[in-house]
Amino acid sequence: MRNLWYKIVRIYVKIGLFFLFKKVSVYGKENIPKKDAVIFIGNHQNALIDALLVPTTNSRNTHFLTRASAFKIGIVDRILRSLNMIPVFRIRDGIRTIKKNVDVFDQCIEILKQEKGILIFAEGDHNLERRIRPFKKGFARIILGTLQKYPDLTIYIVPVGINYDSHLNFPSSTSVYYGKPILANKFIDIKNPDLKFKKITNQVLTALKNLTLHIEDLDNYDEIIGRLKALNVDYLNPLEANKLLEDLETIPSIAYKKKDKINWFAPIHLIAKINSIFPLLIWKQIKPNIQDIVFTNTYRFVLIITLFPLFYLIQAGIVYYIFDLKFAVIYLLSCIILGIISTKTMPICQ
Repeated sequence: MRNLWYKIVRIYVKIGLFFLFKKVSVYGKENIPKKDAVIFIGNHQNALIDALLVPTTNSRNTHFLTRASAFKIGIVDRILRSLNMIPVFRIRDGIRTIKKNVDVFDQCIEILKQEKGILIFAEGDHNLERRIRPFKKGFARIILGTLQKYPDLTIYIVPVGINYDSHLNFPSSTSVYYGKPILANKFIDIKNPDLKFKKITNQVLTALKNLTLHIEDLDNYDEIIGRLKALNVDYLNPLEANKLLEDLETIPSIAYKKKDKINWFAPIHLIAKINSIFPLLIWKQIKPNIQDIVFTNTYRFVLIITLFPLFYLIQAGIVYYIFDLKFAVIYLLSCIILGIISTKTMPICQ
């Protein structure tokens, strides 16, 4: 029953992501092992959206570690756990809570024993910078603990590069790149382990840097981003983006301005906005109060899967009350069509 619930919610989340993004492109799914334990390790630039993209773009039963602060409310705690989310505690949650991570690690070990998947953001937290930050050692400790308890278990690491053409604006596009699987067993000596985990960490870091744009030079980060934008970098193609970054010093600083295109769908976009006026007004009130801007698309996604459909259902109820069921159904279908056209054709805006 729980697995059925997970699959139903995953479908609903995929629908929500369909209306959040103009395009979701997935590459390298053939690199995901069809059996054996798998740890997905992704870069973390877009809060909860990163965590939703991985389990909705592959068929493996995937659990993922989520900040414990999201589990404070009882009913929310039960819902999140039913969706394969596992609370992980940080120092900011209190020194005493860190001890609870021992239970979390034990839970991860048993999940891997069942040959399921775990998603971990090894950087530890999210950040809008287009780069791979140094890894925390948690994922390596989980692998070591699992192999010490179940030495015959095969564990693969699949690096996942998650790329966005815009992190905060709507409707942006995203690409998810699954890298070649890394056999974790090769890097772990269960009898005499290297607790710095340098070999396995460097292997995954190197792989992940090829799956998303990685800007190493922090001192000149803003300047580099500016030059890349002037050259119309395609953030969704990490291979081309990293090649452009590598050749940046040899390319003349000439801005290639994109030609303005006529927005033939503008009248439809206007109708869609008028039809969604109340949810959009609520969003206008919420957006300036988001304390961590990295959560902008997370809040937007939550409204897309809750407030917007609820509003359309209420309006359909009014149409049904005034006219009849046929007109109410036509109205609901019109809302869906307007939403699809707007998301897939609207220029990126705030």
